[in-house]
Order: sequence, then structure tokens, then C-alpha cells
Amino acid sequence: MDIKNIEQAVDIIYTGLASLQSVPTKLYSSRILDMEMLDQVMDALDYAIKYYKGKPLVPKKIAIAMVDIQGAFFFKDGFEEEMLRKLEDIGIELQEKAFELFSE
Repeated sequence: MDIKNIEQAVDIIYTGLASLQSVPTKLYSSRILDMEMLDQVMDALDYAIKYYKGKPLVPKKIAIAMVDIQGAFFFKDGFEEEMLRKLEDIGIELQEKAFELFSE
């Protein structure tokens, strides 16, 4: 996906991680990993990391979406072992992006 501006990136991050249509919500409600949306979120996070680098403030919408993001991808059961590891890896990657985004 070609992200055109920071507003679009923020909306993608929020929708993909915190809304009722988010990747974590779909995982919990129907055990479906929406890779298309997840890829869009990753691209939007990369865009936001570059945009906000060196800036003192990041929008609350992004902060809300990133709160306990690693935990949103941690499951003890309900998926095959391979998928549980994949979800854990996704959570770790998102947490690392959050750290990069909120660091100076």
C-alpha cells in the first residue's frame, strides 16, 4: 500500500490495531490472522517512525493502538503451535516498532 500522508498512516495504525475491525479483534473473535491488514499496519508504522523521528510528540491515536500491543498477539491456546509462535513474533515486532516510534 502506498501511504500518502501521516494522517492516512495514523488511521491505518488505529484501525488495524485498536478498532473493532482490527487484527487483534479478528484474532480473538474468529481466529483469523488478517495478513493484508497487518502488512498495511507495518507499512504505516514504518511511515510514522520516519515521520515522527526527532519530534517530541506522537498522536494519542497511535499511543492507544500500541498500548500492550505485544500482549494482543499472545495466546496460550486456540491455534496450532506454529501459529502461536508466529503470533508471538508479530507481537514482538510490533512492540519493537512501538519502542522505535516513541524513542527519541
